[in-house]
Amino acid sequence: MISKPENIAEFPVAVRDASAPVIDWWVHHWMGAANPVVRMQVAWMETLFDAMQMEAELLTACATSQQEIIKCLSDQQTLKDPSVLGSCYQDAIEDFVNAHLNRMNRVNEMALDFRQRVWEEI
Repeated sequence: MISKPENIAEFPVAVRDASAPVIDWWVHHWMGAANPVVRMQVAWMETLFDAMQMEAELLTACATSQQEIIKCLSDQQTLKDPSVLGSCYQDAIEDFVNAHLNRMNRVNEMALDFRQRVWEEI
């Protein structure tokens, strides 16, 4: 009895040569159908990268603000004067709030950017 080959490499050369154009045709059309999906996934991943970058920038602003507050709290002269301490706190919080507002504006733009990227891929 003839055993059934497990993969195409075990077929006789004539069968492989005869089926190669069909396989090439199928792979070409299969990849053509998958290509738009891949491009849309790339657009989604670019948007995700932008979101992660914005979050990293916000965390950097948060760390910088915390560093300023710690610097103010570690200075004995600043601790003795409530107005200077309040001013230091206000400056640190203002920087963080500005970074947060900038982030929110960019988040609002991200939805439009994502739609545009997807539309370009369609």
